[in-house]
Amino acid sequence: MPPKAKSGDRPAPLSLRERNKLRARQEMLDAALEVFAESGFGSATVENIASRAGASKVTLYTYFPQGREGLFRELYEQINNELLERASEIYAAEGGFADRVLALTEALLDVARRPLVGRFYSIDDPALDVALNPVRGHASRVWADLIAEDLADAQARKTLTTAVPPRAVAELLVGAMRSALSEVARDHTQAEGIVQAMNALVRGL
Repeated sequence: MPPKAKSGDRPAPLSLRERNKLRARQEMLDAALEVFAESGFGSATVENIASRAGASKVTLYTYFPQGREGLFRELYEQINNELLERASEIYAAEGGFADRVLALTEALLDVARRPLVGRFYSIDDPALDVALNPVRGHASRVWADLIAEDLADAQARKTLTTAVPPRAVAELLVGAMRSALSEVARDHTQAEGIVQAMNALVRGL
């Protein structure tokens, strides 16, 4: 085990063995995404995923004891975490309510434009419920909280004229973003129109 970093110090660098383990783990996740995109969840077997990653079935289960459910859950949560990091950056920067909602929309559409990732993150397949229910909606809930708090603050400062409940508006906006995610994952040409529509919507508040 590497030595613990002291308070204020940079984390101790990973050993070669630890870096290799992280790389092998990510290769299995990437393989799962590729097999899913090609064959769907039903045909994305542990054997197929392990073979694509150049690993054995036993090795895959060593990294992911829950098999393909664990793989797909971690893939989904990776995207959640990326979107939560983007939200933190957006809300730490200068800007108004509408600017931040548009920046969130753009962040989600960036995910949608990635051929493999967009299709996976937008999928609505009951076969994936067992794998994804524990993490599905994680980023959306946090985004809705941020939008609702931002809107409530703007109402209190009277920079927005709308008197509608902030939480209701936030849920509708996040729902619209998620719907846009699915549309753009299927047809990237729609992204510009969606951003324009969201701009008109939020600035109308």
